[in-house]
Amino acid sequence: MAAKKRLSRVKTDRDVAGSDVFVVNEHVADLASKLEDLYEPVEKTDDTVTLVLEGSAYYDVEVQEDEWIRMQLERGDLVVIPRGLSHRFTVTPKNFVRLQRFYQKKPESFQG
Repeated sequence: MAAKKRLSRVKTDRDVAGSDVFVVNEHVADLASKLEDLYEPVEKTDDTVTLVLEGSAYYDVEVQEDEWIRMQLERGDLVVIPRGLSHRFTVTPKNFVRLQRFYQKKPESFQG
């Protein structure tokens, strides 16, 4: 399925209300601290839907207690992490990624 069609279907299926663009690179203030925050596991009440626009990153997903699966994402990859599933985020050693994050409602604090 073509990327645009796949993204359109995911947005419809997940009732996406909006999106933002999130960038991690060496110009981010206090990068090490930000990466530590992003690497902390989170569980969200909505699905996490992310499209990689540039660069690469990792999402780790906890499939069972203390059992993690790492997904390497690169330009063009679209990932949907179901709500309630613990996950964490980090960049590759290149320290660069530009993501489009989709959400059902604008959260107070959007991380990972």
